[in-house]
Amino acid sequence: MASINGLSAAYGIARVGFGIFVSSAPTVMGRTWVGDEADRPGSGVILRALGFRDIALGAGLAGGAMNGNARGWLAVTMLSDLGDVAATLIGRDRIDSRGVAITTALAGSGALAAGLLLAAGEGDES
Repeated sequence: MASINGLSAAYGIARVGFGIFVSSAPTVMGRTWVGDEADRPGSGVILRALGFRDIALGAGLAGGAMNGNARGWLAVTMLSDLGDVAATLIGRDRIDSRGVAITTALAGSGALAAGLLLAAGEGDES
């Protein structure tokens, strides 16, 4: 299980990096997701909050993995990413189709990664 814990810790650290990027450059990330709407001041606030969410999730996941108990964090990150996919698909008529495709692929990949780590038995204390 040590290698799965290592993968989970790496995944958590990657989420922290993504969160730092989004919180420090919300408009850049936002244009990929919601297009020109990202230039509105309120969008930057929401996107920056998304970045801070990923910093918190990633740090929790990395810490949990280093302690051999990341299951809860993996489940929460998976649900978080599935929420991003759902929100994107619900709003797909109001954003560019490219943003729908990119966000669905990225967030869906994140949910899949967490799900695969969960299925592999991540965090089982044995």
